[in-house]
Amino acid sequence: MSLIRNTLGKIRNANVAKGEDIGLDRGAQQGRLRTINADGSYNIKRITGDTLNLELFHWLINTSWKHYWIAVFLFYGGVNVIFATIYLLIGVEFIYGIVPADGMNDFLHCFFFSNQTFTTVGYGGMHPVGLASSWVASLEAFVGLMSFALATGTLYGRFSKATGNLKYSKNALIAPFRDGISFQFMVANQKKSNLMELEVTSNFSWVDKSTEQPVRQFTPLKYDVSKIAMFPTSWTIVHAINEESPFYGMRLQDMIDAEIEVFILIKGFDESYSQTIYSRSSYTAKDFVFGGKFTRPFYVDESGMLVMDLTKVGNFEKVEIEKLLPSLN
Repeated sequence: MSLIRNTLGKIRNANVAKGEDIGLDRGAQQGRLRTINADGSYNIKRITGDTLNLELFHWLINTSWKHYWIAVFLFYGGVNVIFATIYLLIGVEFIYGIVPADGMNDFLHCFFFSNQTFTTVGYGGMHPVGLASSWVASLEAFVGLMSFALATGTLYGRFSKATGNLKYSKNALIAPFRDGISFQFMVANQKKSNLMELEVTSNFSWVDKSTEQPVRQFTPLKYDVSKIAMFPTSWTIVHAINEESPFYGMRLQDMIDAEIEVFILIKGFDESYSQTIYSRSSYTAKDFVFGGKFTRPFYVDESGMLVMDLTKVGNFEKVEIEKLLPSLN
């Protein structure tokens, strides 16, 4: 443990001297969850003080396609149900083309008339009669035009937005590397678009318990290869664990006790969108596998074609590394 304390102590002092700060809180409260989730989202709840703070446009741009279409269809159906109810209350006799019948049929006719008005289709079979129904139809047509303008804008925004859809290995490995060991994780591009000029930056974070009040410390990690020109398959990102590494001398339980979290930021250029994309993730000590080696997620088929199997990204086999570990004496 003295070796670990000395290594982390030297790193801490060096960072304090040069003012190392990556913009994350240094608090080390008991029971605190990880700062960045595996999907790259921040594990932070915001309290704005506003009674209503929907940020609807931001949500529609960034939510999943499933939730986006559910929201669009619910809005479309809900608005038409509201206006159909208003037309029904005014009276179906004020909509030309509807023959009054029982309540459900009358409502359905009002609903379909509302759909025509909302979308400004206007087949001509039904139209409003009288001031009340005409005013409501005018309002609905305006709401429809504005709604479709907003829906079109959010739909275009989703298609035009370049996103770093990288797949990260579920686990980070403490694996053999050259004559020693290393910290490794794997990434791959899940989209068909070509990515190039990828660059990784990363920070090692631990809870410093040597002070009266525990504080979370940060230090950058150096990788064997931190930048690649092309990214057609997968990339195993490797940090050599030597005397300059914050991992030096640590066993898995030491990493868990130090509440280690490694923050990762990858940026690259998306050829399809001609934009720079960013992707972030993190690994905590509970995600580490002590003694593993990644297997290749790609192979050459019978025709000679290189096949990239995204389902195998992050697969590994267990290996023995005890003989490669530095002495704790």
